[in-house]
Amino acid sequence: MKKDLLCLINQIDHIKSFFHVIGGRGIPLNNVIYNQPEFSTWKQELLLELEEIYDRSHDKFIWSTLTLLKKGFNGWDDEQSYNELNGKLLAIQKRIDKYYPSETNCIQNDNNKEENLEMPQKKTKVFISHSSLDKGYVSCIVDLLEDIGLTQEQLFCSSVPGYGIPLDEDIYDYLKQQFQEYNLHVIFVLSDNYYQSVACMNEMGAAWILQNKYTVILLPKFEFKEVKGAINPRKIGLKLDDDLTEVKGKLGQLKDTLLKEFDLPSIMDVRWEQKRNKFISAISELKEDNHIISEDALKLLFAACEDDDGTILKTTDLSGTYIETNNKNFIVSQERREIVRWESALKELISAGFIEKQGTTDSVFTVSKSGYDYIEQKTENNV
Repeated sequence: MKKDLLCLINQIDHIKSFFHVIGGRGIPLNNVIYNQPEFSTWKQELLLELEEIYDRSHDKFIWSTLTLLKKGFNGWDDEQSYNELNGKLLAIQKRIDKYYPSETNCIQNDNNKEENLEMPQKKTKVFISHSSLDKGYVSCIVDLLEDIGLTQEQLFCSSVPGYGIPLDEDIYDYLKQQFQEYNLHVIFVLSDNYYQSVACMNEMGAAWILQNKYTVILLPKFEFKEVKGAINPRKIGLKLDDDLTEVKGKLGQLKDTLLKEFDLPSIMDVRWEQKRNKFISAISELKEDNHIISEDALKLLFAACEDDDGTILKTTDLSGTYIETNNKNFIVSQERREIVRWESALKELISAGFIEKQGTTDSVFTVSKSGYDYIEQKTENNV
């Protein structure tokens, strides 16, 4: 829609602020934006709007703008591409009525009609934004929302059968439809896995652009200080491994919010306490089960615990990708299969809470207390 595209164009200066310099240590310095989640979500929204225009108009200028968006941001010439995109978007803004003739005609016709016609109200739906790697936790959340009273038509969750994308539907078209046709209450289920997923970051960006109402749930081992992206860090969220009294209180607040929002019948206190406690127990069991890690992850953690500083370094340069600890590089060749193998082991340790990221980059990690405890327990069991 015209107003959506204009809103995106008006964010040009804000998005530009996410440019940052990478390089050094022999690598040329370069000002880039391609790897920023805020830029990625803004770019995807632009693509959706411009593709809709091109599908009905086949306009050459729109096509050239789409080509620039798809191919122009590769980490080498981002600044040049952004300046060119800036000019193209401002030109489109100046001629916006050309690209939305039907909306322009409607506005002109409406001037001769009653002005107080009410737009049909969108139905409310809960949209659970999460990583598929966290589907165990997410299934528990869906069960709780069912117990609160939400129906299949009021809930979308791509990882739970019956609540996801129907057979033969295009994934991205269906997700776009959810954001366009419903008044969404987005539940962000945050974890390290979430921030590693491009799809998750796109969902977060779409919710931010459309100003959807949202609730934040932090999975065990994920801290408030790690919340980033388009979520307000000052907004109070629910941390599932927080103090038990705190968890119970915030689950009650979530229940009350949804009952009011969906106009659902109240739940007897005794019944709610049973359902709530069942949910908390299920989360605790999952938390314990998640301490089972692969052999590769275990080897990496053992080596890190033997390092004096308990540090794991992940570096990428022109020669390749390396994961090192205790004076040992675990990626012995630069074959893609080998790189993915040890990157996956590193992600396992992060997800289990056995290592913690240091700083703002994904390059330095240190063993956590639970990581040392886990290895100590393993060692004792093998004695």
